[in-house]
Amino acid sequence: MQCKEINRLIMKYFDGNISELEKEMIIKHNDRCSCCAEEFTLFKEAIDSLSELPEIEVPTGFVLRVMEGIRTREKYSANPKAAAFWLVSIFGLIVFGWNIFVFSVIPFVKESGTLIAVNNVLIYGFNIISSVLREVLITVSVLLGKILILRNVLLRDYVTAVTLIVLAFTGINLFLINSRRLQEN
Repeated sequence: MQCKEINRLIMKYFDGNISELEKEMIIKHNDRCSCCAEEFTLFKEAIDSLSELPEIEVPTGFVLRVMEGIRTREKYSANPKAAAFWLVSIFGLIVFGWNIFVFSVIPFVKESGTLIAVNNVLIYGFNIISSVLREVLITVSVLLGKILILRNVLLRDYVTAVTLIVLAFTGINLFLINSRRLQEN
């Protein structure tokens, strides 16, 4: 058996809810596994030392008072002193952060030239993006022009083919109608 399964059986052993077969499995495993045997020994010593302690008499009505306290207590009790402490602390952190930003960060950024560098980077990026968009726009318009020309050529060829087919069927129909008239006369 694996050590994890033996640990579960050890807990059952100390709860007194174990079969003879499970006891034998623990003993056999502990003979082969020194870690589990040592853990079993430590548990046994701890439980034996607890059983040597004197039994304490619970005062009359103690359980009822505890259970009543659990039922009647407020789920979320707000201590006004704790709430005031947290509000003052949060306000203090906000003021501290604001002062650091205004008196340290902004002057440092102004003096270091960071704003100029950021501005230059933004302008450079804008110029690159606008040139790429211009090229895309020109390419798309040229392609659309070519597609429209191709569409016109295809449309003209399609209309011509359909017209020829319609004329052919019309001619065949006229020929058949004329043939019938001759046969009837």
